[in-house]
Amino acid sequence: MTELVEKRHAGQFLGLIYAGLIALSTIRGYFKLVDVPWYATQFAYGAILFLGIAWVFFTGNTRRLNTSVNVMAFQMLPQIIIVVWSVTIWVYKREPLANILRGSSLVLYQILLLAMLIAPGTMFGKKAIEYTAQGFILANTLVLLDVMRRLGVGTTISGLIQFLVHLGSADSNVSRALEVQDMTFGIAILLVYYIAYGKEEHWRKFYILALSFYFFTGLKRILIPAVAVALFYLFITRKMSRNNQVKFSIFIGIMLIAVSMAYVILIRTDMWFTITERLGINLMGRKRLYNRVKPYYKISPVYMGIGNGTVSKILEVSEVTGNRRLHSDVLRLYIELGMPIFLLWNAVVYIFTFMFLNKTYSIRSARMYFAITLLMFVTFLTDNTIEKYCPQIAWHILPLAIVLADKEAFADSLTKRSLLQKNGKQKN
Repeated sequence: MTELVEKRHAGQFLGLIYAGLIALSTIRGYFKLVDVPWYATQFAYGAILFLGIAWVFFTGNTRRLNTSVNVMAFQMLPQIIIVVWSVTIWVYKREPLANILRGSSLVLYQILLLAMLIAPGTMFGKKAIEYTAQGFILANTLVLLDVMRRLGVGTTISGLIQFLVHLGSADSNVSRALEVQDMTFGIAILLVYYIAYGKEEHWRKFYILALSFYFFTGLKRILIPAVAVALFYLFITRKMSRNNQVKFSIFIGIMLIAVSMAYVILIRTDMWFTITERLGINLMGRKRLYNRVKPYYKISPVYMGIGNGTVSKILEVSEVTGNRRLHSDVLRLYIELGMPIFLLWNAVVYIFTFMFLNKTYSIRSARMYFAITLLMFVTFLTDNTIEKYCPQIAWHILPLAIVLADKEAFADSLTKRSLLQKNGKQKN
């Protein structure tokens, strides 16, 4: 009993270290009290990976390791597709080695980020979700306290009240200072989990309240419909049979691929701008950005793309404002990957990963993956979410942690059944 308590306390201590490292990796540029060095994110992720390796080495516990590796390896496929196809394009076009390395570096870093997530999965299992939420909440709280220090407690509180009363429409120094967009995407994903799946969590109400507060202060309006779509999917599929859940999710996945392709066509033919103008939707400068890249791609099944990172390079050169982001992952991926590989990437994200999780592990993990992927899809239309680290962490740690929880629950049920059968035989 004492040994179990000691192990639990050791796990909690490691969890707090992990949460602190997650917070450290996200606050650079937002926390002004001290100058957070540029390498803080890389250091934090490296330290998390080191913790995982040390934990396996000293404990010898590899019970969760194989599952963590298998799940994360499959979830790396979209990034692997991007980097392999981009290198193929550049080699064919005889691009300089420096350009190839520059274009590949971001995706390779994202692959390393996903590999890092094997560590919390192996160490904490399902608890990795809670410790990740603690990291995001801690980071946002540090930013909030820093804003209070700079702007004053009274100004910050009144600004927050005004901001929340107007549901994010109030513009002020306070709202701009709290606009931690990267973390807000990750917080939205975790919020979906705690609302829909976290009913057995002891601190569920606290996490819902804390995540909701920072969700609204993060000032990303696109996330409101995105979260609503994810929760609606979970709501309507909760009482379906497993077979119907699979069929329905695959159908929705096919629709997402069709919508992605239609979205690109509408932008390329300028119909999207006509529709949004008639509806009175403010594109906030996106029309100018989309027109900048228009000469570099076409709608054709033989269009093969220009390689990862090339769109940012085009905008960096052509934009007077220095804006390097296209503000649409859907359009950027089509331009950089070309139609065939773009469709393959979409199929892996929206169909094959769901099928893999369902067939190999559990429908619970597959449903949660698909729900938060629906959330991500909404943001892909108008944002650069794929390049943001916090949503990547939350998007991929959730299915992994649920897979591990389901496997452990199944193993526990088998153990209990075996003990009951053994006790029954002894009585006989």
